[in-house]
Amino acid sequence: MSGPLIGVTGAPGNVGTPLVGELLRRGARVRVLARHPEKVRQAFADAPPSQIEFGTLEFGKRRTYLNAFDGLEKLFVLRPPAVSQVSKDMFPALDVALGAGVRHFVLLSLQGADRLPFTPHAQLEKHLEGNGAAHTFLRPSFFMQNLTTTHLPELKKGIIAVPAGNGRTSFVDANDVGEAAAVVLTEGGHENRAYELTGPDALTYREVAEIFTRVTGHLYRSTDPSPLAFYRQMRARGVDRSQILVMEAIYATARLGLAKHVSDDLPALLGRPAHSIEDFARTLPALLQGDHHA
Repeated sequence: MSGPLIGVTGAPGNVGTPLVGELLRRGARVRVLARHPEKVRQAFADAPPSQIEFGTLEFGKRRTYLNAFDGLEKLFVLRPPAVSQVSKDMFPALDVALGAGVRHFVLLSLQGADRLPFTPHAQLEKHLEGNGAAHTFLRPSFFMQNLTTTHLPELKKGIIAVPAGNGRTSFVDANDVGEAAAVVLTEGGHENRAYELTGPDALTYREVAEIFTRVTGHLYRSTDPSPLAFYRQMRARGVDRSQILVMEAIYATARLGLAKHVSDDLPALLGRPAHSIEDFARTLPALLQGDHHA
């Protein structure tokens, strides 16, 4: 197996899992980097051993950096949700990766990061822009899958509870984002570019609930908690304060009308239409199997 060795952070996960799968399908060589690689091996047990390897990487733990990045030419960078101080916990790691020979960084950023300088994503973009290597910024809108992971407890009760007001969001399928990342990592011409990755429609959370209801036959409704109520709700579930504040910032962009733009970048990268909320709604019964709500 030849070709550049591609490092992937954030796998398994909403984006990391489909990304690794698509890279393997394309014949790429992949090193999955994780805090506990022995657990990650199980998620990719069916992968061809000649194409995949596993390494230890924990942002903020410098002793893990050298071996993690040795021999890599390309690196997919995903900020762990619990890491908010990226200058302290991620910049040094990315600098070591550069010194180890990484020449193309692909960052999973955030829709509108270029207009939201206070976000960790924007700080990462600025750092990578100045390091001398090639970069590609993938700026996805809100993942459909967040509703079945971060917000799963509420969704099981038939409730979508986010402080987004009546703002519209161009929801994107994380599987599409993973596939797009694989395109960028394995094909030329994407260096030093930024792509806004959205679904085909901009919808309010109320409209999403209505689509879920129509497609699944189960009743879903959308509530609009205040930012304070949302903060308390997530803290009661044990979510870290800094992580909640990042989430609040993302929902504020929707509330202010900054998340509604629909881009053609994703279908252009994929060579097909992006998945819709209706497509995602058809997967809900399997995802929520065994959980009943009225």
